[in-house]
Amino acid sequence: MNDSKLKTSILLRMFLVATQTLLLLIPTAIVESLINERSQRRDSAISEVSEKWGAPQTITGPILTIPLKRTVQDDKGKETVLVDNLNILPDSLAIQGELTTEVRYRGIYEAILYNGNLKIAGTLNIADIPQLDQVGLKPQWNGAFLTIGISDLRGIKEDVWFIFNDAPISAHAGVQSDDLIRSGITILPRLDPALKKYAFQFSLNLNGSSELHFTPLGKHTEVSLKSSWTSPSFAGAFLPDRREIDQHGFSAHWSILELNRNFPQHWINNRHDVSQSTFGVRLLQTVDEYQKTVRTAQYAILIIALTFLAFFLCEVLSPEVLHPIHYSLIGLSLVLFYLLVLSFSEHFGFDLAYLLSALAVLILISMYSKAVTSQSRTSSIVGVVLLALYAFLYVVLQIEDYALIIGSVGLLLILAIVMYLTRKVDWFSVSNGEKK
Repeated sequence: MNDSKLKTSILLRMFLVATQTLLLLIPTAIVESLINERSQRRDSAISEVSEKWGAPQTITGPILTIPLKRTVQDDKGKETVLVDNLNILPDSLAIQGELTTEVRYRGIYEAILYNGNLKIAGTLNIADIPQLDQVGLKPQWNGAFLTIGISDLRGIKEDVWFIFNDAPISAHAGVQSDDLIRSGITILPRLDPALKKYAFQFSLNLNGSSELHFTPLGKHTEVSLKSSWTSPSFAGAFLPDRREIDQHGFSAHWSILELNRNFPQHWINNRHDVSQSTFGVRLLQTVDEYQKTVRTAQYAILIIALTFLAFFLCEVLSPEVLHPIHYSLIGLSLVLFYLLVLSFSEHFGFDLAYLLSALAVLILISMYSKAVTSQSRTSSIVGVVLLALYAFLYVVLQIEDYALIIGSVGLLLILAIVMYLTRKVDWFSVSNGEKK
């Protein structure tokens, strides 16, 4: 390429700058991939800690199951005895729990763990179950069992004693039927066909990590939770009707009716899926460094393009001409900013990492521009532009709900400034190599 043509052709330089801007998307994508890889490594480390302590827990039940025997006859008159499971949900279900939390480390990564002391009580009513009165169905009262779903049994810290109509019954590991629950414990109660109402209560000392969820199986389900953790997120199918969050922790209360969910109080076999109605709390980390770094990297093309625009306007408004190599080195410095934020944030937190990275790149590019242009004016302008861009980006990252409107207004102001600065530029003369 002819150097004189490169210096005099404004259109050629514009094309080269635009091409370099697009090419810098390649190393930017590599940095974003690295951010995702580090985030996955964090998740893997947290999962490794959780596996030894207890995974996120979901409590379901208790569910009373009564086997129903029925006899069917085929075309040849051969009789076969089949057994169906009649699943009966509690009439009322009340859960009170307190979570004691702690943070453990795996290398540089944090895992949020909790120990939950849960007290669960309720009633069962089998007075109005129509299946029990159907001809041909024989309830197997001696085969009845109660199932309590616990998603990770490794989290159970004490033996579970189930108080059923004032009679203590020890729990057995595993589930007898996986129609509704895949993991949990089983209670073998003694049912009296003449008795239609039963009361129950039991306690769970349970370890888990990050999340605790419940399934609203009661005709009326009430759940109360409290903890010293100060940054909860209430998730699932239902939000609490009352909640308080302060510097001392949180408390929350849910009240859910049978009409709020999409399954009845009793059915046969696995006709309904109760897992879609779970709700609970997620113990959030106060700052997710990787999520903020990913959001920062998403603005990379904007920062690169606007920085290149500042240099290009300095070329147009002054006798200096930058070589494409200069733009390449400046662009790589801008991409390096995101790598610095990633590496610093893992040790110092996002805010300090962002400040240190922005200062490092700003000083580097300002000093480099002064060296290659021999003009303090250009380096000062570029430094001010970079400072404004990084400050603007930080503000956008902090107020996520208004990021779009602030970003749109910011771009409008930038375009207005460019139009103002170039309002008297004779682009025909500039494109012919004459600067006026």
